Amino acid sequence: MHLRNGTHGYGVVTKLLHWLTVALFALQFWVGYTMETDRDLARVDCDPAGERRSGGDTTDAEEERLDRIEEACEAREEAREQAAKAADDEPSRLHVGLGVALLLLGTARVGWRRLGSLPPWSERLGPRGRKAGGAVEKVLLGLMFLVPASGLLLLVSDDLVALHVAAHLSFFAALAVHLVVVLGHRLLPRMLPLVSAREASR
Repeated sequence: MHLRNGTHGYGVVTKLLHWLTVALFALQFWVGYTMETDRDLARVDCDPAGERRSGGDTTDAEEERLDRIEEACEAREEAREQAAKAADDEPSRLHVGLGVALLLLGTARVGWRRLGSLPPWSERLGPRGRKAGGAVEKVLLGLMFLVPASGLLLLVSDDLVALHVAAHLSFFAALAVHLVVVLGHRLLPRMLPLVSAREASR
């Protein structure tokens, strides 16, 4: 098991960073697409029915009883709204945390790349496959920063929604090309943690 990339293939650190990226993006998209924000709660009328039927002609004791009922109802509604807001905020906080984690992971990947080099190209890839693979890898690495960064900027301004959506679409398009290259040329074993370069080339 080699830590660094080399003629043997991808090293353990590169493989770990790659699959950690896959896991974080999968979790991030799942949280982002399933979380609810600003859900509409059904409104509850807290005016006691007896108050409307009486037409305002009630005793002081009855007025106090109806007021207590109304106040208790309003307190329950406020608690329900706060609980719904807390439920909405929980995945939102996780979404933000995952975005920050992706930015840090992207920085780690760039740093690790600068410390070493890539292994030789697979013999299964021709010139066009190498060109496409190299280009799409650079695009995906750039989008690893743009997707979470544009999402975090939405905390400041909603005007950047279009940028965030465009980053998502670009990411999925680049990912599709990446998968076509990797799966079409049977390159996946090169990035599997427990597979050696010799086994991957079979």
